[in-house]
Amino acid sequence: MRILLGFIFCLIVTKAVAQTQQPKYIEDKYSYFFNLTLGNALGDYRTVLKEGNKSGGKFGVSAGILLNPYGRKKASPVFYGLEGGIQADGKEYPITSYNGDFRVTNTSFFLNGIARYRPILWSSKFNPYADAFAGAKLIQTGLVEQLNEDESETLKRWTKVTPNYGIGVGVGIKLFGAMKNSYLDIGIYYQQADATKIVKPNSVEIDNNFEYKSKQILTTTNQLLIKIGITGFN
Repeated sequence: MRILLGFIFCLIVTKAVAQTQQPKYIEDKYSYFFNLTLGNALGDYRTVLKEGNKSGGKFGVSAGILLNPYGRKKASPVFYGLEGGIQADGKEYPITSYNGDFRVTNTSFFLNGIARYRPILWSSKFNPYADAFAGAKLIQTGLVEQLNEDESETLKRWTKVTPNYGIGVGVGIKLFGAMKNSYLDIGIYYQQADATKIVKPNSVEIDNNFEYKSKQILTTTNQLLIKIGITGFN
């Protein structure tokens, strides 16, 4: 959180300095972005994962679109839009005495409304930004049997949906050539999610009656996210 607050302070200073200049504003109608993400579990969630011999790290991707509320009529420091993404937590294996190729997958999906503030409204080498977002997060654990090399079957899914929300800050580095209207973005985010029951890591079991069982635990799924991606403007 200290990193986030420090970056927000830098945004305010950047805005103050920028107001002393008179550059030509660019009336972009929208922007779009694609990110690679690395999530690091925090608090109780990290403890739950560690107890299940998980590292606490999750890789994923996200993408979204942001719209200028004024269209091309005038430049706006705030764009609004949607972002969707997916994170995977690797695989584990169920407890079972049956012969077969079984695995357990853990995946999270999210869809958020997002507002992005950019203090610099013209073409610049460095373009800082701050995001606020809120929406829904779907947490899914699946029990899968690999039937053969090309075919698999999902035997059971455990699914929970919970609200998620947070803030983030980052900076864009202007690209060049054919991508001169794009930026390489690097950002850090805090994502909080309401407590919900999830499948405890390494607790899925196929019993002697071939019934599927799991232990569930109540926890938040808060995490710190590092995002690296490309943002384009039009």
